[in-house]
Amino acid sequence: MKTKRIVPGFQDAMAFLTVVPFPCPIVEANASQRLCRSMAWFPAAGGLIGAAGAAVISLSGAHWSIAVSAALGLAAMVVLTGGLHLDGWADTVDGLAGGRDPAETLRIMRDGRIGTMAAAGVMLLLGLKWALFQSLTTQQLLRALVTAGALSRWGLVLCARWFPYVPGQQGLGRLATDSKSLIPWWIATLTAILVAAACWGPIHGAVALALAAATSAGISRFFLRRLGGITGDTMGAAGEMTELVLLLWAAAL
Repeated sequence: MKTKRIVPGFQDAMAFLTVVPFPCPIVEANASQRLCRSMAWFPAAGGLIGAAGAAVISLSGAHWSIAVSAALGLAAMVVLTGGLHLDGWADTVDGLAGGRDPAETLRIMRDGRIGTMAAAGVMLLLGLKWALFQSLTTQQLLRALVTAGALSRWGLVLCARWFPYVPGQQGLGRLATDSKSLIPWWIATLTAILVAAACWGPIHGAVALALAAATSAGISRFFLRRLGGITGDTMGAAGEMTELVLLLWAAAL
């Protein structure tokens, strides 16, 4: 792939997954084309997000306790991503808790207000991540966060490629699921493989890839049965759960 196509694709991935402006040459493309090309670089952007969190924890660890450092690193990652996937996680938890049927579940998920179960779900998720950050050794920290960041975003690409969007529903996620190009999928998969192997070696790297694929696919399959397909919110929830599973795995090693 030529550099002039790689740069805007990576820029779009950073613009979509983070709040940091990333300058690059302006390339004309509609929303569908931009999202499609950006998905090729989701794992790379996710790996950088994880590396940023690890850097904050490492640098702050020289001045504060591990509990404070872990909280600062977690806060940095939430701010850096603008809570993008946390929002999907919260909406999904609310929908599952209050929806008695697919229509009601989707209505609750579209509601901008946050319910009790969503608030509890976010607190539990962040609390568990905070505890896991503290349980990781200095050696594990960087490779665990980079792997979790990269492979959880790779899981989003898998969700979009393997599962249909909920029929009759509209959203940004539909642009991803409706894309027919295999090129972004292959680039994202190759990047995920390289990151996993570089961080954990061939055997543990393969385990990390399998865990990420199984978690993302398992959650998406659940929503396929429950709602008839996936949405942007369920993809965000799958990304958060995949990241959590990988952190649990890394901490258990």
